[in-house]
Amino acid sequence: MMLRILVAVVTLLAVSQAGFSQVELQPLLDTQRAFEQVATEKGMKSAFLEFLRDDAIVFQPGPTNGKQYWAARDGDESTLFVRSLTYSDVAANGLMGYTTGNWRSYQKGKSEGLAKFGQYVTIWERSGDGKFRATVDIAVAHEKLPFAETDKPVRQKQSRDVNKRGRSPADDAMNFLRASMKGTGLSGAYAKYAADDVRLLRDAAPPIIGKKQVVAETSDYVAVEFPTKVALFQSADMAYTWNPCLFDNSDEGFVKGNCLHIWKLRNKKWWIVLGVFAPVPNETQPVLKQLPRQRKSHP
Repeated sequence: MMLRILVAVVTLLAVSQAGFSQVELQPLLDTQRAFEQVATEKGMKSAFLEFLRDDAIVFQPGPTNGKQYWAARDGDESTLFVRSLTYSDVAANGLMGYTTGNWRSYQKGKSEGLAKFGQYVTIWERSGDGKFRATVDIAVAHEKLPFAETDKPVRQKQSRDVNKRGRSPADDAMNFLRASMKGTGLSGAYAKYAADDVRLLRDAAPPIIGKKQVVAETSDYVAVEFPTKVALFQSADMAYTWNPCLFDNSDEGFVKGNCLHIWKLRNKKWWIVLGVFAPVPNETQPVLKQLPRQRKSHP
């Protein structure tokens, strides 16, 4: 089957890149806080229907149109959702950015012990009216974190590269996928392409922060097939890629899911600054192996 690659350079507003070289995060942060407020007061359905683009993608568990998915869901006023921002960044031209942090859901009047927890990543694009709207939303779940680090927004000065030469991350993204299939597997791929401050989110585990830790935590994963579909969207010095992924893990066997990576151009090289692995349940039923029946010999 031929590889299908969807590549788009985001040009949502007719402005020069230089005009946004010192863009502030504030418009993106204001949108994120507005989303959080609506989610807390009216529920996630109302929040997503208000802030998703018409062509936005959510993962339930595979990629699906977000507006259609949430419109078809029943509103549940008894379940409260809370999202808190941990980290955010925006492209040098101000047209695309992302937010990531914690999510929590709980039933009104129920014990805190019944609450659910996890991490989310939302990718935002600036529309023609100047407002940010979500184009991708993906989340993972885990137990309540035993520490408070991720409850505080990370403050980090970001360098900006307006990418005047139009450098594309396409080759690096494809080479990352190929490297993940080699002997060193996923850890070897991250060792080559992950930024020092990379963050990795996966199910049933707290965020993995820093290149050294990410390389160590992914040493048991080897990709077993090259994806037949890869989506890549780029805006100035920021891009994201999505692809279905299948890994062989020495402890868990085969695990499949959705892989999302956010890339940043730094010092003329593209680096992965955020990765997400959201698993898809394996619906294949196990088959018991049986020894062939031996015929009885008769005298």
